[in-house]
Amino acid sequence: MKQDLSTNGKPMAKNNFNYCRTCYNHLAGSVGVAIADAMEERGYLRKSETVYLVTKKEWAWFSQFDISENDFKKSRRPLTRQCIDGTERRPHLAGQLGDELLEKMLHRGWFEKIENSRELKVTPEGRQALHNYLGMEP
Repeated sequence: MKQDLSTNGKPMAKNNFNYCRTCYNHLAGSVGVAIADAMEERGYLRKSETVYLVTKKEWAWFSQFDISENDFKKSRRPLTRQCIDGTERRPHLAGQLGDELLEKMLHRGWFEKIENSRELKVTPEGRQALHNYLGMEP
């Protein structure tokens, strides 16, 4: 299913603060919410109260980003959280997994940081990768 990155049916500018940004160390804005929605639709995450659950089968999807369940066993921080997005008013992925996923996406060049801002720019490589991995059209 193609992800719609609009707010209330109105198209959103593709590179502004509300469109794509960081929230602490994880991805937020319309893009962050759409990624969480796409991962949930495909069964890579499942909502449970205020967190997302990840089963052994679902960890296989994260392994293509070199993210393993074992990476998080020694930390007391929550593995996942549903962080309510400040502009979208819907959850995006937070917690250790959200932080690590954003770090891997930045390392792969899917996003570029905007100097002196939390805003992120989705790169052409990122647009293609989000389409390939999650069926999104950011």
